[in-house]
Amino acid sequence: MDFKEFCANLETKIQASYTEGVTLEQSEKLAGEFLHALMVVSAELRKSDLDSRMRRTGVKAVRAAMYMESASKGDKRPTEAAIAAMVDISPVVQAEQDTLDQAEVERDDLKRYYDIFTNAHIFFRGVAKGNFGG
Repeated sequence: MDFKEFCANLETKIQASYTEGVTLEQSEKLAGEFLHALMVVSAELRKSDLDSRMRRTGVKAVRAAMYMESASKGDKRPTEAAIAAMVDISPVVQAEQDTLDQAEVERDDLKRYYDIFTNAHIFFRGVAKGNFGG
């Protein structure tokens, strides 16, 4: 089962808990399952965060290379604004920035899953203890 299927399965369990109800015994198991899910998401977050950081470093390197290339073109050195514009419109820089943006969106999505699964763990742990709020 891949990560997306793993999350979809847990989402289904959350939905079933409020549409079908959940017993105290099921709540104990679900609390444990969501605690395990936090460990899985944490590992995915670690990989995603490293990927984002490496891509950010890559974007900086590509931007620097494009800056140096643009600054050294021709006999007359272009203005800083012109160099910055050339770097910003470079297809290479834009492609690297797009991959960085996508990596950061994926990392943020994982953070949201982590928060959701934390709340699910707390909810099911409370139900298992007979604590229904109110």
